[in-house]
Amino acid sequence: MDRADHQRSRAGPDEAVGAHMAEDRSVLAIFVDVRGFTRWSETNEVFINLDQFIAGFFTILRRRFPETYSLKPLGDGALLICEIPERNSPRELAAMLSRVLTIVNRVDADFARHCAEFANRVGHRTDLRLGWGVVRKVIRTGDDWAGHNLNKCSRLCAEARPFGIVIDRDDFPELPRDVRGMTSQIRRLRGIGEVPVWVSHEIASQFVPRERLRETPEVHVAGICFTEDHSGGIRLLLARRSAERALFPGLLEGCGGQLRYSETFTDGVRRHFQQEMGLDVEVREDLHCFYTIREADVPVIPGIRFLCRRVGRGEPSSGNHSELRWMSEEEFAAIPATEFVGGLKAEVLELLARYRQTRQR
Repeated sequence: MDRADHQRSRAGPDEAVGAHMAEDRSVLAIFVDVRGFTRWSETNEVFINLDQFIAGFFTILRRRFPETYSLKPLGDGALLICEIPERNSPRELAAMLSRVLTIVNRVDADFARHCAEFANRVGHRTDLRLGWGVVRKVIRTGDDWAGHNLNKCSRLCAEARPFGIVIDRDDFPELPRDVRGMTSQIRRLRGIGEVPVWVSHEIASQFVPRERLRETPEVHVAGICFTEDHSGGIRLLLARRSAERALFPGLLEGCGGQLRYSETFTDGVRRHFQQEMGLDVEVREDLHCFYTIREADVPVIPGIRFLCRRVGRGEPSSGNHSELRWMSEEEFAAIPATEFVGGLKAEVLELLARYRQTRQR
């Protein structure tokens, strides 16, 4: 579906039949359309066969998507909606997205065969491809769907050029572990603003004007928190990542995460400890090391880790971890390095050694 078709077909957020009929629904919403269809059909003068071509496309969609999806034809594209539970863990969302991507790959393969068969039968070159946009959460108005997120889904589909898939990263913050070739970007969409997205390789490799694309490399900050008794004994706070986390499930870590826009390293560390564990810390800015998060076929994430001293009397707690535990240096040293995220064990031991050197001066 070309942009003009999208504008004619989509239901905007102000088009609800009535406020009393509109309700938020948790759904998987997918727009798909045929890239360059209008220009191809006009150039090749194949009008007499267009209905048959599009009917074959819709047949592929109905065959590949489960019956739980409703399909609304929109010219040379379609809107697919599947209602899902209201609350979903990161693991469940990643699993849903994995199933969607599997179906999308199968539809793309079926559509390529459909184009080849059509070209052979009619005698016109037909190397068309599909563009996809994926979001969650839309508004139901009677028997139809509307709302800001549906508008966003339509525009994400329009961004899928020359072909491929664009996924709302706010709705799907983590990719399935088996997914390769997706890139994190921020796209500026007209009438919507900046939207964080995942895009497939074909889209990421295309030239996008600077005013429509902002480079946002992901940078992490982290801290390892310690307390010290009067005799100089040190205890370290370790957190075990929940088993359903897509990245490093079940491993031990300190505390940290992504750095915000216009935030210093130390402010970011303090924020993460306070928000994630309810703990106030003093960040030793002079005691830090660099690290990287590396996973196959995904962008490298650089990070900086600080040694932090606990301040205040509150006890830490976290809903994102299966266990929080204070442990002595001896206990820490006895745990195998494979139980920790990345090279955390060696990094912490080095920071502690440097801390002791500062005390001896």
